[in-house]
Amino acid sequence: MSAQDLDPRTLDAMVKEILALRLRVAPDQLSDAFTLEDLGMDSLLLAESLTALETRFDVVIDPVRFAERLTPSLSLGALISELAAQIGAAR
Repeated sequence: MSAQDLDPRTLDAMVKEILALRLRVAPDQLSDAFTLEDLGMDSLLLAESLTALETRFDVVIDPVRFAERLTPSLSLGALISELAAQIGAAR
């Protein structure tokens, strides 16, 4: 199933699942309020996650778009929304 076939909530959930896999936790253990710092997500883990998302949805995600917003205090919910928006826009 491609990103174009998914509603926004399903796409958000799929992005969360891929991030959870990289973080080695169950998706339901990830609160949207967690920050990247809370999750221990560093630049390498984020790069791996972006690559996995690009492969899963057959899109190219622009990492530069995140450069200004990526801070340790960025919430997981904001990150997921941004990634889902980029994946949806790339369809």
